[in-house]
Formats: sequence, C-alpha cells, structure tokens
Amino acid sequence: MLHKIVLVAGAVAVWIGLGAWSGAMPHIPVTLGPGIVLGTVAGVVTAYVLLHDFHRRPRMSTECERRRPR
Repeated sequence: MLHKIVLVAGAVAVWIGLGAWSGAMPHIPVTLGPGIVLGTVAGVVTAYVLLHDFHRRPRMSTECERRRPR
C-alpha cells in the first residue's frame, strides 16, 4: 500500500512540476494556472496507468476455493 501512495504522489508531483514549468515559460502559450491543472490531470492519468491491472480476468467457477475437511 505504501509503494502505491509513493508512486501516485511522485507521478503527480512530477507532472505538476512540469506543468508549472511549462506555464512559466514565456514562449509556450499557457499560463501558470492551466499548466498546473494540466499537470495534475496528466499525473493522475499516469498514476492510474501505472497501478491499474489490465490483465485481471474474472474468476472462473473451477477456480473456487476448496473447503477444508473438519
């Protein structure tokens, strides 16, 4: 659980920093506010892609847990 929190915080922080940096550049036509918002959105999307299990398959009825004898 801790590694997921660190991964999400790191991804969001990096993208917010990149958004703020690109918003502060005078030759890029984005101001600081929208740059930070776009960075936050990109960070959340990146964190979702990094943590989502795209190969999760539904459990089949043959994979049920067996009962223990009493």
